[in-house]
Amino acid sequence: MLERAFYQKLLNWKRSNERKALLVDGARQIGKTTLIEEFSRREYADSIKIDFIEDSTAAAYLGEAASAKDLIERLTLLVGKPVEPGRTLVFFDEVQEAPRIVTLVKYLVQDGRFPVVMSGSMLGVELHNVPSFPVGFLRIEHMFPLTFNEFCRAQNVPEAVMNSIGNAFRNREPLEATLHDRLIRLFRLYLVVGGMPEAVQRYLDTRYDLGAVRTTQTDLVALYRQDIAKYAGNRALQVKAIFDELPAQLAKENKRFQLKSLRDKARFERFANDFAWLVSAKAALKTVNVTEPKFMLKRTEEEARFKLYASDTGMLMSEYPTEVAMAALAGARDVNYGSVYENAVAQALAAAGSPLRYYHNNRKGEIDFLIETDQAKVVPVEVKSGKDYKLHTALNNLLGTPDFGIEYAYVLLEANVSTRERAGKPVHYLPMYMMDCVAKEASTRGPAEVPLMIAPPSFA
Repeated sequence: MLERAFYQKLLNWKRSNERKALLVDGARQIGKTTLIEEFSRREYADSIKIDFIEDSTAAAYLGEAASAKDLIERLTLLVGKPVEPGRTLVFFDEVQEAPRIVTLVKYLVQDGRFPVVMSGSMLGVELHNVPSFPVGFLRIEHMFPLTFNEFCRAQNVPEAVMNSIGNAFRNREPLEATLHDRLIRLFRLYLVVGGMPEAVQRYLDTRYDLGAVRTTQTDLVALYRQDIAKYAGNRALQVKAIFDELPAQLAKENKRFQLKSLRDKARFERFANDFAWLVSAKAALKTVNVTEPKFMLKRTEEEARFKLYASDTGMLMSEYPTEVAMAALAGARDVNYGSVYENAVAQALAAAGSPLRYYHNNRKGEIDFLIETDQAKVVPVEVKSGKDYKLHTALNNLLGTPDFGIEYAYVLLEANVSTRERAGKPVHYLPMYMMDCVAKEASTRGPAEVPLMIAPPSFA
């Protein structure tokens, strides 16, 4: 089985003192079920699994339960075996097919004898059907395709090499030239294979057959289209049109999503719910524009000005001609990979839990991504696929604007680590294989969640 960093989140939930069920959300086919099954085998003496797609009658049968006792009786009767309190994990899979089960889980949490994990796809769009969301009884964790670091481990990259990447990032020091070249080649491979577990495993099982990988990715894209038809209701055609348009939009120099591609004189309000459906279903990643690159970026988000990236870079690459993938692997300079490189960075930031934002201003220019750190700092991130990576007028403009308070910036590219000053502030040029390091620097918490240990005043 592929090693996944998300396993640690499962362990953290098990070891926590809070009495809550766990809901694992994520796009289709990213390995949720496989990982939870492995977790149940390793961490529990026994487990019960109900798949609401495989057993379509289970949702109605369990959904009629009126109490914890009733639910447990129905559950044990359904699986045909007893459960051992404290040692049996209850796993409800594909809960988007059984919204009422999400409500009833609070019975099992209150009963306290059985830990409960749920998972599903399309939860962002299907959980609105939950009759009474069990607030206070549920922890929600979001899972994503394999990151580049996880992809490296799947290719048996030594842990010493992974540590070298982290140390080089922290110290702003270049890696040894030969190691750098190998990691860049591995990053290019990641662009083509992507992070969908089935595609990565197919690459390994076929002994590196990229044609087989591409077939797998094509099947996955078709599966996503089927899900749109199944779950998007009477707006399925509109949602599918957006999904199908995504590769062409990213291939343009101006990657902001152009509504006129959907309909002449189209307005955002007309399609707002369709974009929201696609993003909530984790089938796409939305990066919104901000009008001011200052801390608390959410204040100036413009929901109607955005870029739309694919949820997996490998699936995106599969929708371009094979020649594009071959050129990317070879590092050909006569092809513009800007959109694919940006997509990989968007995927890394999303997996780290960072909101996706960019900055565009007619006078100052455009910055690919803005991240916020736990130190209340805004850091611009530019992505460069060509040799002119030191030409970044917009980045210089931001650094040279005192009111923005930006202290440093990152440029992700294929060259080795280096640092130069612009407007008296450091610009760190980092190889693309360090994008996960940059993503981890992004704050995944809101200001209210940053721990503040402040004692009250003494009246002694």
